[in-house]
Amino acid sequence: MAWRESRLMQVIWTVLRVYVGWEWFSHGLDKVFGASSAVWVGPQAGTAVTGFLNAALAKTGGQHPDVQGWYGTFIENVALPNATIFGYIVAWGELLVGIGLILGLFTSLALLAAILMNLSYLLAGAVSTNPVMLFWEGLLLWAGAAAYYWGVDRVFLPRWKKWRLAKG
Repeated sequence: MAWRESRLMQVIWTVLRVYVGWEWFSHGLDKVFGASSAVWVGPQAGTAVTGFLNAALAKTGGQHPDVQGWYGTFIENVALPNATIFGYIVAWGELLVGIGLILGLFTSLALLAAILMNLSYLLAGAVSTNPVMLFWEGLLLWAGAAAYYWGVDRVFLPRWKKWRLAKG
């Protein structure tokens, strides 16, 4: 058994997974149901996303831009025209990723979604805690099944695989 799958490491991975999950859950909870919900999923949906994306576009200029030109093109032509949809995707995505990681349910999928969101924030020039979170998420993904040994996936995935094989 590899050191990453030892009992001690399973506990450490679980604590780390729940911590990362809580970070996503708490931010998503505020965006969907909290004080800032109106600008993410309410009557003004997309307002916060539009502000964030316009700020990212402003970082595409200068001698050393924080946002690459190709990502600025994506923001301008895809994300901004669909800011309302992106507002819903971000808010609900953060909430669902958090729930998945806290419960250890669809853990690998939740980690991939978290990595994609953190990478998107970084590409948009928002550093904050994103590099650290991206590192933890990558580490948890590398840990594999040890990351969800203490989670719903430990029970659910073998049953789902068995059901899929029986189905044909």
